[in-house]
This record gives sequence, C-alpha cells and structure tokens, in this order.
Amino acid sequence: MEAVVARPAASAAVGTVELHICAPCWEERGIRSLAGCDAGVLHDYSQHLRDSGQSRKRILVSLVALTRLWALDQLSARPDGIARPPWEDLGLDDYLPAVTTTGGGENATEPLAEKTIGPLLTWAIRLVEDLSGDILASWAERQLLIEAARANAPTPAGLAALEAYLRPLIASQDPLPATTFQGKPAPAVAYIGAITGASRRQVEWFTRREGMAAEVTRRPGPCPMDIPVTGRIAGRPWRTALDFNEAKTLMRHLGTAAFIVCAYLTGARPGEVLALRTGCCPDPAPGQDGQPGRHLIRGLEFKTATDDDGNHLADGAEREAPWVAITPVVNAIRVLERMVPDGHLLFGHDAHDARGDRPDTGSLKPAALRERIEDFTDWANREAARHDLPGQAIPADPHGPIGLVRFRRSLA
Repeated sequence: MEAVVARPAASAAVGTVELHICAPCWEERGIRSLAGCDAGVLHDYSQHLRDSGQSRKRILVSLVALTRLWALDQLSARPDGIARPPWEDLGLDDYLPAVTTTGGGENATEPLAEKTIGPLLTWAIRLVEDLSGDILASWAERQLLIEAARANAPTPAGLAALEAYLRPLIASQDPLPATTFQGKPAPAVAYIGAITGASRRQVEWFTRREGMAAEVTRRPGPCPMDIPVTGRIAGRPWRTALDFNEAKTLMRHLGTAAFIVCAYLTGARPGEVLALRTGCCPDPAPGQDGQPGRHLIRGLEFKTATDDDGNHLADGAEREAPWVAITPVVNAIRVLERMVPDGHLLFGHDAHDARGDRPDTGSLKPAALRERIEDFTDWANREAARHDLPGQAIPADPHGPIGLVRFRRSLA
C-alpha cells in the first residue's frame, strides 16, 4: 500500500507512522486513501484485529491510533475524510478481545446466539416503540377502575346497574368477566364494580346469590376496558380490546423489554443499566449548525470506580465517558421515565414489582430480571403464534439461559 495520503497534512503525519498496521488489510480491499475508510471499513478492520490473536493491549494501541488519526483529520484545513471510528460511539470495550480471567484463561461467557437475540430484540423494540402507548394507557385505566371500585358506595342505582349488566350475560351463556384467584377463575369483583358503580359488597352478594363462582369456572371471560387500541403487529391491531387483567402482566413485560434494549444496545454492564435514573439521557441541544447532537447517557460505573487513594467505591462513581444512546435506547428510556417517578431509578423495584412483596428499595435484582426475561420470551412466543408469525418465535439459546452479562458479551 502506498502512502495513505498524497499531500502533507496533520493527519498524514500520523497516518504514515501509525497506519502501517492496517495497510495490508486495506490494500486487499483496494483502499488507498483515507476517504475510502468509512465506518463499515473501520468496523471490519476492528473485527479483523480482535480475531487476529494479538493481545488486548496491542489492539487497543491500534484502535487509539485510528481515533487519533480521525481527530487530527477533523482539525485539518483540508480533511481527507476518514470516518468517525464506531468505537467512539459504542465504547472501546466492544471492539477489544474479552478480558482474561484472573486464572489466565479466556472469558468463557458465551455470547447470545444470533438466532435467539435477533427475535428477542425485535419483540423488545416492538413493545417499546409500537405497543407501549397501549400498555401504559391500559395500566392507567386499570388504576382508575380500581380506585373507582374502592370508592363506590352501596346505592340502589349501583345495584340496578349491576343486575342490568350481569343478568343478560348469565342468561346468554356467554363468557363472564373473570380474574384469577389462588390459581383458579373467579368473578372479577373490582372490574364489575368499577364499570357498574356497584360497591364491592353488592357485587360479592350478587355473584354469590347467582352462583357465579361455578359459572365463571365453566366459562371465564375477559374484562375489556373502554380505551382505544392503537398498536399494530404485522399491520393489524394487536388486541381487539385492552384487558383489565392483562394490564399488570403487560407492564411487567414492558419493563423487561426496555431493559433488554438498554442492556444490549448500549454495551453497559447490567449493574450500570440498573443504576440509571430518570433524566440520565436528556435531549441534546442543537449545535452551531442547528442540528441536534447525539443523545448521551450519564450514569455510574462500578467495576473500575475508585477514590483518590485507589480504593474501590462500592456505590460506584459517575462514568467519565457517557454512553451514546441510539434511537431505540432513547425510546426505551423515555418509556421507563413514564413508568417511574421523577428522580427515581429507571428499574426501581417499587415501580416495577407490582406485587410489592420485597421490603427493601433499590432496583430490580439480577435474579428477578433473569426470570422476567424467561417470562417475556414465553409471552413473545405465544404472541408470535397468535399473530401467525412463526418466523418471529424466539428459539432457546443453545448455551443455556439468557444471563444478563451475555447481552454485553454478545455486543462485544
């Protein structure tokens, strides 16, 4: 390969010294100037280095040299046009070999299989971008109905509305509004009370008198809410109606989907994702050219957090270099910011665990998230079957469960 640039420039001065490392690789592709080095070329070259068997430190020196070359080219009066290295946006860790273990062996964490992460990410982004509006609206409506049911006082008007609603359903042999109690179908008392105005005592009295417990077991039905369905899957409405009982499950899956998007598409460690708070990714201000800048995520790092004396900080320290957030990640953060109060953790236990059976505060635990990811996968596979999308089913990963650290390992 001849000199990378034909005229002396700041970038050429670095290029003639540093770019001998990649000359043979680029020459094979017919690239003889910096103008031919787009982001795809730099990405491919980084993968070539990563798989070359060289040490992590040696490859780091080479990638930093390319970053330096790009930076100097930007400052040149006549830039040659080398692209911004992709590791400047995604982080160097993602373009380096895995750190070896303390015993000297290579990191044995298996990346997620492509056939698994592909549809898993597709469903996660679909929930965040296409279905989150319906899910959040259904949760809000459910909360309003529950509050209305609690506030209803026993009145003759409420009892009359209750009978007018339930008697035709009982007589028609159609499915009855049901919920699940101790693993079995039961009359949906709160839902029935909310839509009729009857008090809880009136609903319970009426359902006992009419023997609805047995009837509901025989013909359990949905509890549709009177809110519009706007989401689509494969171009068709994904639900005929949003259901009172499903709202809690869908909110759980939405939080899981947002975690999958953030964990896989940022390269952040699981603990770093779980430590993010609302406001961590503000909308960027326009630059001098009037165009908005990149979205950046500011948060904590833990693995390398130390004080001035070199002591490890268990509570973490603010990450010096923020993560760059691409659009799906920004969308996921915006959804999470609608799920939790201002200033709170994006994955705060108090907002994401509807059961409220854990007394401590903080984020969801990794073990809980692993279970949620398994549940999300099962749900997505049922949805793929429901919508006749067999090609979007999520197959089991051949290397076992989808552990949290495997997201970052897969991106790397």
